[in-house]
Amino acid sequence: MKKNTSQNGFTLIELIIVIVILGILSVTAAPRFIDIQDDAREAQMNALMAALKSANTLVYSKAVLAGQEKSSAGSITLGNETVNTTLGSLTPAGANVMKALQGSYEVMVNANDSITADWGIYNLPNTPAIYIVPQGYTTFDSCNVYYNVDTSFPDEPVFYSLTITGC
Repeated sequence: MKKNTSQNGFTLIELIIVIVILGILSVTAAPRFIDIQDDAREAQMNALMAALKSANTLVYSKAVLAGQEKSSAGSITLGNETVNTTLGSLTPAGANVMKALQGSYEVMVNANDSITADWGIYNLPNTPAIYIVPQGYTTFDSCNVYYNVDTSFPDEPVFYSLTITGC
């Protein structure tokens, strides 16, 4: 009888070395190719702007029903909250916008304040406009939603802008 002395397959040490090398490559190389965090932040910013637009559509609809769509200063009730309106749209003030949007928001005192909530709202001084920024960012980081209601344009007073270049 002839005995088969040849080995087939890999040894356990060879397999462990290959697994360790693949682990090192995945930890160092994968984040460079898969930039999921930036995509998630952009999607989050787009969702925030869509939520703001949807809330504003609801506010405007209620303002029209109350005959306040032409009023420079009005108010309507959303659930248990009373929100202020400007020409029927949501007045851009931090505390007012927080009533219309769901989530964790904090009004920022200064444009470069760090926040503990999920979102910070900064009221631009002497203007009817706000910036909404995600946690970990300031209004100067080019990662924000800008919302303005300008009464000098009564036909189209509402303006939205999304900046995600710094996210």
